[in-house]
Amino acid sequence: MKFFIAILFSVMCSPLLFGQIMESSKVMSKGDHNALTVTLPDTEEKVVTKEWEDFIKSYKGKLRKIKKSSEIFADDARLEDISNNTVDVYALVNQRGDDTELTVWYDLGGAFLTSETHPKKYLSAQKMLNKFSGIVSKTYVANMLQEEEKKLKNFEGVLKDIDKSREDSVKDIAKFEKKIEEAKANIEACKSKAEQASKDIEAQKKVVKQVKTDLNN
Repeated sequence: MKFFIAILFSVMCSPLLFGQIMESSKVMSKGDHNALTVTLPDTEEKVVTKEWEDFIKSYKGKLRKIKKSSEIFADDARLEDISNNTVDVYALVNQRGDDTELTVWYDLGGAFLTSETHPKKYLSAQKMLNKFSGIVSKTYVANMLQEEEKKLKNFEGVLKDIDKSREDSVKDIAKFEKKIEEAKANIEACKSKAEQASKDIEAQKKVVKQVKTDLNN
């Protein structure tokens, strides 16, 4: 619940609250270059990786494997707000405890994107990562909503079973009450029959006694 509230709050307010973007020089497959890093709280590496791959594909980037590297390389991505030419985008996703860290390098062709050298382009890159942060946060809210709806369905199923059990018990009570009434009526009938049978026995005893007397005579 704490996770759900945190994610929901971040979506309602702003992607900026969901992932703070930091700039620093980091080592990657092509050396030590400037990168943008965003931390996505309470997320999983595999989910962020899949979301990023889908996200970067929307910019027509062709995903390629880099030998001996876990980087997600998007070759010739079309980032019109950043460059009129195609851009090679390198990304690395790492799990940091409960959070996920996404690091992105923008190779503009001969130079990597920095806020100092490319201030306007850097702002566009920030906006791009903010957009991605929003997508991830919404994905987690959607997943959480699905889980909560599943729980709700389970609770409704439990209530349905309880109601059926109650209805069955009511029916059983009605059956038992009917049997009780029938048993009471049978008791009364047996009582009357027993009285008649007692009279018949007494009468028969007299007959037997009389027959014995006749036999002895």
